[in-house]
Amino acid sequence: MTITVKALSLDMAKKMADAAEAAALEKSLKIVIAIMDNHGNLKYYRRMDGNNFISVRMAQLKALTSASIPISTQALAERNETLANGPYLGVPGIVLLEGGLPIITHDGQHIGSIGISGATPELDGLCAKAAIAAIIDVL
Repeated sequence: MTITVKALSLDMAKKMADAAEAAALEKSLKIVIAIMDNHGNLKYYRRMDGNNFISVRMAQLKALTSASIPISTQALAERNETLANGPYLGVPGIVLLEGGLPIITHDGQHIGSIGISGATPELDGLCAKAAIAAIIDVL
């Protein structure tokens, strides 16, 4: 038996970054965009002018979190709150702030993730959702 494995293409990643940046510009935000494949390898990166080191690092960590665990960083934070001792807080590299989303195909394959940082976590999340919406037709 063989399986067909889908992959996140560079064109898809660029389209996502364009949509995230457009959403940021509409709200006068300066964000960092990190897009990874499902193994946590950086596929595409964009840094708008005017942000800082922590945003650079945080975008990558948000993407890595959703590449490692195919769930949004917001949902993971909510799950962590329901568990005794907040176990995800002790996992190196896991970020529990909104702005990280897995990229999941219509048939349920996890092909990558996006992490956005530079604004509030809620606004980072809006930009990440705009990025996913830009490729929804090809997932």
